[in-house]
Amino acid sequence: MQRIAGLATLVLAAIALAGCGLGGLFASPGPSGGPYPGACADLGFVLRQCKAMVARAETEVGIYPRDFTGIDILPPTSDRQAHLGGGMISRVRFHLADGRERTIEVWCVGVLGGGDGACNSDPTIGIGAGHVDRDVPCTGEAHETCATFPPTPRPEVQALAKPLRVPVLDIPLDHLGSYRIEVGEVGLPDGAFTNSSASVADERPTSFWIEGAQLVIEPADPARPPIGSIFRDPFDGVERARVFLDFDVTEFTPGAILQVRDIVVE
Repeated sequence: MQRIAGLATLVLAAIALAGCGLGGLFASPGPSGGPYPGACADLGFVLRQCKAMVARAETEVGIYPRDFTGIDILPPTSDRQAHLGGGMISRVRFHLADGRERTIEVWCVGVLGGGDGACNSDPTIGIGAGHVDRDVPCTGEAHETCATFPPTPRPEVQALAKPLRVPVLDIPLDHLGSYRIEVGEVGLPDGAFTNSSASVADERPTSFWIEGAQLVIEPADPARPPIGSIFRDPFDGVERARVFLDFDVTEFTPGAILQVRDIVVE
């Protein structure tokens, strides 16, 4: 019975890992890899995932394109055992300008690999949006030292509040790197932030790619505390705040447009 249970565990692990683009863990025999980027498809990796592997390896080694003359994408070495926590999915070999070689193992921890592009065979883009932070600040270990929840905004102030709602926002992309787009202004009743959300029209665009997209809400008065915690200092009346969309463009073709939909801040 123990051998059967062990076999079942191995099969389940293989299924889970293969579903996350980690099938290379068990490929034997199989492609031997080769020069990047041509070997990516042979090893079962989409190009964007392969690029992320190389970028991670460059960061880990601390080298730049000027430091090497070529890159190989290689299959993982395997101990022929299943690892439910993850495992090695590939190796990146740098051919250095001085004739040496440096090989970096690419590991993915966890079944889904989190938001790591190197571990995601079906990457998507999205927009992060803040929610109310309800963590209770305390000055000591005793319960009496913890903050008490603030009162809800007064009804007469809520009636004057100005939530921000933008159904459609199309952003032309004309350069690589960082973008900060001003979305608009929101009026928070008694300074109380409730929620924010946003989405994109296409989660798998082919004409561009972005990373780190985030709605950012900043008080119009720089002397006011950051917006987010329910315990931030209250405001008497409707507090003005500015809303931005921050993101990084990592690739694009001329004419590409980021289509943002259903922005809500209140």
